[in-house]
Amino acid sequence: MRLFVAVALPSATRDSLAAAVAPVRERSGSPRWIPPERWHITLVFLGEVDEAVALPRLHRALAAAVDDAAPLRLQVAGAGRFPDGGAPRVLWAGVTGDLDALTELARATRRAARASKISVERVAFRAHLTLGRWRQGDDADRDIDATLADYRGPEFEVTEIVLLRSHLGPKPSYDQIGRWTLGSGPQ
Repeated sequence: MRLFVAVALPSATRDSLAAAVAPVRERSGSPRWIPPERWHITLVFLGEVDEAVALPRLHRALAAAVDDAAPLRLQVAGAGRFPDGGAPRVLWAGVTGDLDALTELARATRRAARASKISVERVAFRAHLTLGRWRQGDDADRDIDATLADYRGPEFEVTEIVLLRSHLGPKPSYDQIGRWTLGSGPQ
């Protein structure tokens, strides 16, 4: 199963961001948009995980990873694109607020994955959420992120992390298969 650990967005945050994105959705050169119900902040991408072997260990390790973590406050703000140079591939919304605590939470979830014998990439954590993707060769609007640069959503409190299973295909979807409250272990 294909898994990742994330911070889910509250509905008020999703609704506010969706309203900000709506005027640029139909612009020529816009990306393939990810539906708002799939927007999230990825803490660690786990890839394909053997359910029978790694999942029980991962559940325990994630519970331990968040046991001492305090809730934090975030805000979706601004936008950009990856990669920084060359043809854009990903349009993202930025995140501000308790970024040091969020980064430490991402590190803790990576350590939990490694303790569960799950190999994860050694890439620097960049707090963001993906709004859309361009396919290679698409005529990308290189200014679309500038139209969202001044966006500031409502602040929200992060009190939990979720483990999501990703289903690929023509209509990608996510299933929540675990949830942990910061500071109190699994639910």
